[in-house]
Amino acid sequence: MIRNSWYALGFSTEFQAGEPSGHTVCEQPMVAWRSADGEVGVFDARCAHKRFPMWDGKILEGDILQCPYHGFAYDLTGRCVDIPALRDRGDRLPSRARLYKYPSVEQGGIVWVWPGDPDLSTEHGPPPTSEIASEDWETGNTDPMPVAACARLLIENLLDLTHFYPLHSGNIGSRADAEVAIEIERTVENGIPVIATYRPRKDFTFPPMTRDRFGVEVGDQLQTHRMVGPAMFHVIIAVAPPGGLGTDQERSFVLYQTITPVDEENVVWRRSINTRKGSRWAKDPTRSLLDVLVETAPTVVGEDRWALEEQQTMFAYADGSFQEVHIKSDGPMMMGRRLLDELESAEQAAVG
Repeated sequence: MIRNSWYALGFSTEFQAGEPSGHTVCEQPMVAWRSADGEVGVFDARCAHKRFPMWDGKILEGDILQCPYHGFAYDLTGRCVDIPALRDRGDRLPSRARLYKYPSVEQGGIVWVWPGDPDLSTEHGPPPTSEIASEDWETGNTDPMPVAACARLLIENLLDLTHFYPLHSGNIGSRADAEVAIEIERTVENGIPVIATYRPRKDFTFPPMTRDRFGVEVGDQLQTHRMVGPAMFHVIIAVAPPGGLGTDQERSFVLYQTITPVDEENVVWRRSINTRKGSRWAKDPTRSLLDVLVETAPTVVGEDRWALEEQQTMFAYADGSFQEVHIKSDGPMMMGRRLLDELESAEQAAVG
């Protein structure tokens, strides 16, 4: 598990003033709350007194989070500012009574947290998600989806587009889709390692859901999937009639998918779908393209979730003589594995 990374704690809209929320990231319990001034703080969720989960606490006047067990209360720095049992001896508040405050930042419509070495959190910021907060784009964010599978399996699923057939054959995939050539590029952007895959199609017969979404039966498509560190995928889907990519005939959307590991066998998956303002559904121009994308996405995501959780159950068995067999089209997935191995090895070396 990679801890030295910015992970999405949630979309900005998930954090309301005066409402503490509980999270588990990289096996660490966290509580977050937004102040009246709009600042989101993220802390160790265990009360310093008796480990009571602070996500069950309540916000008092002055943005103070009070533990409901014995009343220990903490401000937005994590410092304990009140203990009812010492009300007449406030000068004796224990200096060690505080909640650890995690490095966090709210950027591009997402609250990010750094669960690893805090000294490394300043080396680079979270990945950009500019469309989510832009007035030129319409955004539809999903609810957080818990998946009973490790983060690596989700990352490999998002890098491996050949599973569109047969897993998604009834909606976004076809056998011909599995045969599309893949171009791979590895770079570093703003200090974050990136693996980008490009899948261009020309004069391609689109599967049912793509035809319905964009109103094109045969045409061109460029599908870009970018793994941005271990915590996010940036996806761009562009579709057009033959020869229409890059012109006003092109129709597209941008998808951000955040990957937040809970522990070695669970992950939280969030998705943000973004379309340019005014984009309409080809089948019914009275409806926005975003609405249709948001409505139809759960079918595809549900199939992925099923496959990931089924895979995870197989890790309970000893390998014995079993060995995975890989083929040429597994190149992006294998490159992703190597990248994650490098990040984990570097982290372990620094610790030990």
